[in-house]
Amino acid sequence: MLSRVYAIALNTFREAVRDRVLYGVLAFATAVLLFSLALAELSLNQEQRIVRNIGMASISLFTVLVGVFLGSSLLYKEIERKTLYVILPKPIHRAEFLVGKFFGIGLTGAVFVMTMGFVQFWVMALQAGLGFWIMSLVPGALALALALGLWRVRDRTAVLIPWSFLAIVAGLFLLWKANIAVFPMAAMLSLSIAELVVLSSVALLFSSFSTPFLTGVLTFGVWVAGRSAHEMATMKSKVLAPAIRSVMHVLAEVVPNFSLYVPGYRALSLQLHDQGGAVQYLGMTLGYTVFYSAILLLFAALLFRKRDFL
Repeated sequence: MLSRVYAIALNTFREAVRDRVLYGVLAFATAVLLFSLALAELSLNQEQRIVRNIGMASISLFTVLVGVFLGSSLLYKEIERKTLYVILPKPIHRAEFLVGKFFGIGLTGAVFVMTMGFVQFWVMALQAGLGFWIMSLVPGALALALALGLWRVRDRTAVLIPWSFLAIVAGLFLLWKANIAVFPMAAMLSLSIAELVVLSSVALLFSSFSTPFLTGVLTFGVWVAGRSAHEMATMKSKVLAPAIRSVMHVLAEVVPNFSLYVPGYRALSLQLHDQGGAVQYLGMTLGYTVFYSAILLLFAALLFRKRDFL
């Protein structure tokens, strides 16, 4: 079972990283992160905070877009190209196929987030005034490692996985050299990946029975509702009818609480002084991610199992 899920996940990753849309989003996100340096110069002694907040907010937003795009399109492509008709007759369960797709999307999102994380950390170190030589040497070494990997390795897409991990380690090293707190930044990136994981499971749930456009709209709607879960749960406005308020309170309890994944740098930094409060928060949120994703994948597998492809 694990070997089949692994094979599907790897093939899903290969298919996803070959999509030009993903590279377009990556290029645009990189441009936004670099542009934050110019915006920081307009602030009054708040350059580091501006670069950090704009950068991490951009990574979170672009990660959501990637999760919605991949989750709503990859499964449908298998059906549209009729490759699914070749895979399902083989000794593989539909649930295994769906789980493989889920892990492939999650792996793609993790590579995307870690790549963007390095760019963000490099920008933060540059703004903090880290030395020219180390700021040039680290990205140069990463570019050389990527070029050698693409040249020497047969499966070029597989190179991106260890390279992105190497890139994020290099980015954390730059933060450390620039005397910037490492743990809160690493935690925020981890939460962005966790948010994408939950969002992917939501997208696969809708994708198991609907079209890509409808899946994208519904998934994005769930994300908006999840980011507003606290406001909906505590809403006491007299403008809205009691029935509408009741529906919103129910939605707040049902939809994933995506606001958990954006606690903010200040909150994570303050919890560091509270006997591992940030570590506890990160662990509980990741546990919530695993639980919620498993429930959504279970429902998605049940729906996908009953779908007729004839």
